[in-house]
Amino acid sequence: MKSIKSKIIVFSVLATLIPSLGLGVLSFQQNETMIGENVTRELRALAHYASRELDLWIKEQTLAARELATSRMLIDGLSIEKQAQKNKQPAQQQALNLYLKSVHKHLDTVLELTVIDASGNFVASNVDSPVFSTLASDWAEQVTAQGEMVLPPHWNAQHAAAILSISVPVLSADDFVLGALIVTFDMRNIQPNLKDKVKSPPGDVLLLDSLGYVMLTSGVSASDSRQPMLLDTDTVKKLLKNPGGYEVFFNPQQEKIAGLAYMSEKIPVTIIANKSHKSIYDAWQQQRNLFIGLICVILLLVTFTAFRMSHTIVIALQRLIDATQKIVNGDLNVTLTHSQSDEIGQLTRMFNQMTDRLRQNQVEISAASTAMQKKNRQLAQLSVTDGLTGLYNRNKLNAIIVDQLARYKRNKRAFGVLMIDIDHFKTLNDGFGHVMGDEIIVAVAKKISQSIRSIDFAARYGGDEFVIILAESSVADAVRTAERIRKKVAAVRCGAEESAFQVTLSIGAIQSEPGDSSLTILLSRVDGALYEAKRAGRDQVFSIKPQETV
Repeated sequence: MKSIKSKIIVFSVLATLIPSLGLGVLSFQQNETMIGENVTRELRALAHYASRELDLWIKEQTLAARELATSRMLIDGLSIEKQAQKNKQPAQQQALNLYLKSVHKHLDTVLELTVIDASGNFVASNVDSPVFSTLASDWAEQVTAQGEMVLPPHWNAQHAAAILSISVPVLSADDFVLGALIVTFDMRNIQPNLKDKVKSPPGDVLLLDSLGYVMLTSGVSASDSRQPMLLDTDTVKKLLKNPGGYEVFFNPQQEKIAGLAYMSEKIPVTIIANKSHKSIYDAWQQQRNLFIGLICVILLLVTFTAFRMSHTIVIALQRLIDATQKIVNGDLNVTLTHSQSDEIGQLTRMFNQMTDRLRQNQVEISAASTAMQKKNRQLAQLSVTDGLTGLYNRNKLNAIIVDQLARYKRNKRAFGVLMIDIDHFKTLNDGFGHVMGDEIIVAVAKKISQSIRSIDFAARYGGDEFVIILAESSVADAVRTAERIRKKVAAVRCGAEESAFQVTLSIGAIQSEPGDSSLTILLSRVDGALYEAKRAGRDQVFSIKPQETV
């Protein structure tokens, strides 16, 4: 992420995604909590309604069984049966069977009517093979105390249905227990009442027996499958461990559902109110999918907008970078067009102003540099030349001699040295004035410059003294050059015509020798030659041959 464009895009995406996801997750968590609360409330209402209806149905069936148990035919039949058993006469049993069958024809909800005696022995039934369970040994006391005994409901394979048996006592006129009437009811009759189609919330109700078999559902009877359905034991335990709190589990059809459970207070029946997990979370999932889709659309729009904005910024910045690079490379003829009125446009205008200022400064600096270079050249020239004659000055002469001595030491090629003095210059200067004296010095310097080579060096050594360095020249070459200079200067006439005078020179000539280890020694030797020329009468050249000493 080195480019500004990628940083802008990533920042825009994160600035959109993080708050959206944060709010979305918080919202979905709250919605999920609300959904859980609503589901719990609805399932509790559904279970309570089913429990109440089951209790009412059992109460109604108990009243019906009690009413049947008060039949005179049953009381008389059991009384006579008791005597018939003593006399071993089965006639009364047959009569009771016929009576029970005739009564059963008028009872739609009853599957079986079975009569037992006070000892719990079978007496009569409306069916040939009744569903009869041996009662507890103290059943008579329980029936007398409670008024009836509700046997645990269960799935019956013979009837292929869930059944509920209620045992009610058959009493004599003096309230003596003669026996009991066991009425077996078809629990499918309560199925329509487990749930109110109008008032009850969406969902289903399951009735489980004590073994965990599904006996009835509010929607479809378990008998439709002709086989009892067994709910997972762990699931039932988990539900009963948290009564009133819903859990998510799989029903016998392996459908994912949410349900809660209660135990009926009247009979050992587990009431489970459940609702399809898919129906619970359909709206939530639709909302989630809509949210995800909306986030994706927003991200696309934000990314596109960020890309366009960053592209506009990056293009403008790239133009500025390219223009700046040209300036760095020395090209100041750069002008950027700007049409934007934002910060980029302002920056572009300021950049153009900066380049204009740089161009102006470059022109000014170039002019100042040219003038400075000219001044430097003039200063350099003045630093090594004599202001009056234009020849080299004493400092430059010293540097030249040192350089020539170094060359001589390296290549052993001698160089010549001339020291020139204007004869009687002090007298001329005092007699004709300093202006005339300067003219004489300038005239001599001009003749010297005309008489030497381009590789030779001429310098003003003192007031009227000059020194000439003749590169790679012997003393003989130096003498010839000295004579040439002397003759040219002798032709010069100074002053007015009536008082014009001739200028003469005394010249000493030498060549470099191995003993010249410094410029002082060299100048001392040539000064000695000059002294000999003056002593010999002036207007002449005196040379010192190599290896000669003064």
